Parts: sequence; C-alpha cells; structure tokens
Amino acid sequence: MDNEAYTTIINDPHMADLLGQELIRDDLLPSILGSDNHDISYWAGKHLARNHRLATYDDLIAFFDQFKLGKLNLLKKSGQQLNWELSGPIVKNRLDLFDDPDFYLETGFIAQSCQYILNQVAEAEITKTTPAKGIVLISTYLGKDKPVDDQESDKMFTIAHSDPDQPEDLDSDH
Repeated sequence: MDNEAYTTIINDPHMADLLGQELIRDDLLPSILGSDNHDISYWAGKHLARNHRLATYDDLIAFFDQFKLGKLNLLKKSGQQLNWELSGPIVKNRLDLFDDPDFYLETGFIAQSCQYILNQVAEAEITKTTPAKGIVLISTYLGKDKPVDDQESDKMFTIAHSDPDQPEDLDSDH
C-alpha cells in the first residue's frame, strides 16, 4: 500500500474502518502468494462459505453487506447461470487504488454459497471488471449434479436481517 492509497482510505468514511483488511488483502497477500494469489483467494472464499453456510440469496447479499465486501446484487438467473454485480464504495475504492485488487475471495464465496442454496455443483468466475463505475461482474455456473463433498457443513450460519420498519441505530455499541 503506497501513501496515496493509505491517505485515500484513511480519509474516506466508507473505507477507514477497513484499513487493516485492505493492508492484508491488497498488499500483504499478493506479495506473499504471488501468481497464485487469485487461485488461493478463490479457494479461501469457498472455505469461508463452507464455515458460514447460508440458506438464501438474501442471506448471501446481507453477508456481503455486513462483512463489508461490497454491495452484491443478483442481476439475472437463467438456466444454469447466475449473474451477480458487486459494487459500492468499497469495491470502487479498491479498483481505483490497487493495480490488481483481488475479488476472487468473493467469487469463491458466491460459488460455494450458490452450491449450498441450490444443492447443485457450482463454480464462479469474474466476467468483467469496470473500474470507472466501480463494478465487478461475477457469473456462477451450475452443474447438473448434486455436490459430493465430505467437507460440506450441515450447520447454517444465521444472518441477522435488519427490520425495514426499524431505523438502524448506527451509534449503538451492540
């Protein structure tokens, strides 16, 4: 992370709390993992989804928001493919500030989550990155087979969804 990236992150209210995450994700890990960074990040995302098994697309979208991975939106589901858009200030800043920001952790997480939600084998890939708009498009491809994996967890991770009738208490310590 250079001085420009640091200054931008620390002065941005959307990013300042993510300074440590950015240091690890877009500086340290790429330097340690080298050319294997994207592959390892993808499998790490799948591993996280195995440990944080989600039941629905709404849970997946909420997870991305709550864990500050970006705003995830399901654009289209057709046949054996789901198209996702990952956006928001976090994504835009990472695209702007780093030469090769890694969104493969998110891609792997989406793939494994879709596999659980649909009970079909699933893999995903980044299909397009638009830095000027701060958008990453991710496609999930579904196989016809049911997953066979002895690493599958049967315990669901429960996402707390905010009640739309209740205002969010952003200053709460709870």
